Amino acid sequence: MAGPIRVYLRVPGTAPMAELTKLLQNVEAAGFDGAGILDSQMICRDTFVTLGQAATQTSRMTLFPAVTNPFTRHASVLAGGIQTVEELAPGRVKFIIGTGYTSASTIGRKPATLAEMRACIATVKTLLAGQSVDFDGTPGRLVYSSGRRIPVIMAASGPKAIEVAGEIADGVLLLVGFNRGIVETALEHVERGAKRSGRRLEDLEIIWAARTGTAATTAEARRLARPTVVHWGILRWGGHWLGPAGIKVPQLEIPEAVHKIYPDLSHAEDWDAAIAATSFVPDDLVAELCDAYGLIGTPEHCAGRILEMNDLGVKNLYLMGFQTFAPPEPEIRAFRDVVFPRLHAAGLR
Repeated sequence: MAGPIRVYLRVPGTAPMAELTKLLQNVEAAGFDGAGILDSQMICRDTFVTLGQAATQTSRMTLFPAVTNPFTRHASVLAGGIQTVEELAPGRVKFIIGTGYTSASTIGRKPATLAEMRACIATVKTLLAGQSVDFDGTPGRLVYSSGRRIPVIMAASGPKAIEVAGEIADGVLLLVGFNRGIVETALEHVERGAKRSGRRLEDLEIIWAARTGTAATTAEARRLARPTVVHWGILRWGGHWLGPAGIKVPQLEIPEAVHKIYPDLSHAEDWDAAIAATSFVPDDLVAELCDAYGLIGTPEHCAGRILEMNDLGVKNLYLMGFQTFAPPEPEIRAFRDVVFPRLHAAGLR
C-alpha cells in the first residue's frame, strides 16, 4: 500500500535522566518517527518529567506516554501534564492511555475498568479542547489549553477494550500481536467499536505494538525473546489471540520460578533469570509465538515482516524492545542501518 510507514520506539525510563536524554536524542538521530515513554511509577522515572526533557532535547519526533493510566494521576492532572509537554513540543505530542499493568500490579491493585477508561478519556478530551468539566458538581476548565489538537489514543489488548477504543478515542494502540490472522481479527473489533459512534476505520489512528528484538541469528533472537513471548502468548493474551494466530498450546505446568521474577517475566529486572524460568516451554512453540507476536529475528527478517504487514494496511508501528532494564540499542542500530534503508528502497520511508 502507498504511503510511508511510521515507526515509533518504546523508551523505558529505567536509566538515569542524563542517560535517557542521550538515548532519546539517539533515537531521533537514527530516524525513528517518535518515542513512547513507559509509565510505571515503581520501575521508571516519572513519565511526564521525561517527556518534558525529551521535548526540549529533540526537534522532530513525536512524543507520548506509553502508556499512562486513569488511576495513578487524576484525569485533570493527566490533561495538564500532556498539555504542558505539548507547549514544549507543539504539534508533536500524543496522549496514550490504557488500563494499567505494572503501574497497578506493583502497588497491589487491579487495572482500571473499561468504565473508568471511558470516564477518564472523556474528561481528558474535554479539558484539552478548552471546555469545562463537571467534577462532582464543581465545574473545572484547563485555563492554559492551547486549542491545538492532541490525539487521545487508547491502548487495548482484549476484544472488548479494543471496541471501546474504536468507539471513544481518536485512535487505538493495539497490543495484540503481529501476523495476518491477528491483524484481521483486531481490525474487525476496532471497526465494530467505531461504528457505534458513527465512524469508520479510516477515521482512526491505528498503531500496532510489536514486541521487537534483533540478533545476528533468528535462533538467538528467539532465545532472548523467551520471557516476552511466554508471558504475553501463554500467561496473558493467549486466550484472545492464539486462535487467530493459528497456534495451539499444549497443557503446560507453570513452575514457581516464573512467579519469583520481579515484577514479571516481560518486565524482568534479571533477564537471564527470566529466560531460564521459561525452560518449561519447548523451542518450537517459542518460535511460533515469536512469529505471531512480534518482530523477532535478524534485521533483514524484521524488514521483510514489516513489508508483509504493509500489504494488510499496517502503517504505524510501535516497537517494544524486550528488556525494560536495558536500553534498546540493538534495535536502534538494526533499524538505522538495515530496516529503514530497506523500507526507503521500497518507497515506504
